[in-house]
Amino acid sequence: MENKLIIYDGNCNVCVGLRDMMLLLGLVEQKECVAYTALDARLKQQVSAERFRNEMALIDTGGGETRYGAEGVSFVLADKIRLLRPLFRFKPFYVLFQFLYKTLAFNRYIIAIPRQQAIACDCYPEAAEKFRISFIALAVLLAVLLTALFGVSVHEALGVAPLAGAGQLLLIAGTGWVIHIFIATLTLPRSRTLDYVGHLGTIMVAGLLVLLPAILFYLVSGVLFYPLPALSVACSSGLMLYLHYKRVKYLGMPQRWTLQWFLLLQATAVLWLGYFHL
Repeated sequence: MENKLIIYDGNCNVCVGLRDMMLLLGLVEQKECVAYTALDARLKQQVSAERFRNEMALIDTGGGETRYGAEGVSFVLADKIRLLRPLFRFKPFYVLFQFLYKTLAFNRYIIAIPRQQAIACDCYPEAAEKFRISFIALAVLLAVLLTALFGVSVHEALGVAPLAGAGQLLLIAGTGWVIHIFIATLTLPRSRTLDYVGHLGTIMVAGLLVLLPAILFYLVSGVLFYPLPALSVACSSGLMLYLHYKRVKYLGMPQRWTLQWFLLLQATAVLWLGYFHL
């Protein structure tokens, strides 16, 4: 990648994590990645601060055009992995890639809390509602899929067929989330609601990913090893509680939201378990 530098937001844990992953995989070299705040003043002039708030930058040290966002990322990936070049030339794929990139970029501080509240450059992305909503929708879809799969994996414990197990788990695990989000929608300002629900989406997905080992174990072996899903649920609940506490604190909201959220999840789960199995 001759005369090119990847400029990333050093205050963003998502950006730093992706950089580290690319370094680990050998896709880029350390010298090819520079945080915006560490960029030489001369080269910094090649980066539009307004665009960099929302997208990464790929600058040409020889004075060529600066590429941003999905265009810059696709250039890097096509240069490093030649098999991807035809895909990026295929317009439907590129449009989808661009949409997913923007959803990730505009929600990067929702996916992972930034390292500090204020930094030398204003790298915080704009509050673009359509990308916040698209992120929430993707998070909910992934959460529904993982919850349904977990229901299938524990259907024997519930004493029902696999599809019924998926349905029961969606009600048991999801009702509290729905009620809590409805309360937030009624009581918080719209912008704060979207931010808070975005954080809830991240918490939801992070907690459900903890269940993946139990899900995969069942799907591969066909055996329900009871301690594994039980331990997974306990770890998932603990992780989500910790994340919710941290994110409510980051948003400057009272911790009664954490208490209300947690109690709703537990109470609705108990009520549905009683309804189905007592």
